[in-house]
Amino acid sequence: MKQARLECGLSIEQAEAAIREGLRPDEGRNKFTHLGRALGIFVRQLRERKGMTRIQLASNSGLPLRFIILVERGKLLSGGDICQLTRLAYGLKYSVGQFFDELTDLNEELAVGAR
Repeated sequence: MKQARLECGLSIEQAEAAIREGLRPDEGRNKFTHLGRALGIFVRQLRERKGMTRIQLASNSGLPLRFIILVERGKLLSGGDICQLTRLAYGLKYSVGQFFDELTDLNEELAVGAR
C-alpha cells in the first residue's frame, strides 16, 4: 500500500482523502447486493483496457494472483475490504475516488437491471 501511494506521489493525507472521496454513504439500505459481480466486471474491463495481465495486476497491487482471479470471477461476495480495493485501484494506476465512484455506479446499474 505504501509503495503504491508513493508511486502515485501521494502523501498519507492525500491517500486517505482519496479513499474518503470515493466512499458513498449507504443511507440505511443495502445498495451493494451486486458488489461482487460489479467489482469483477469493472476490474477485468479496466485491466484489459490498460493492457495488463492478471499477473501484472497482482504484482502492481501486491495482492495474490488467486485474489485477482476470484475478484474477476465475481466470487468475492463482500467485494473485499477497503484496503484491498484501494490496492486494486493503485495497481491499475487509477484514481481511488474515480474507482469507487465507477464501481458504485456499476453496482447500481446491475441492481436496476436485476429488478
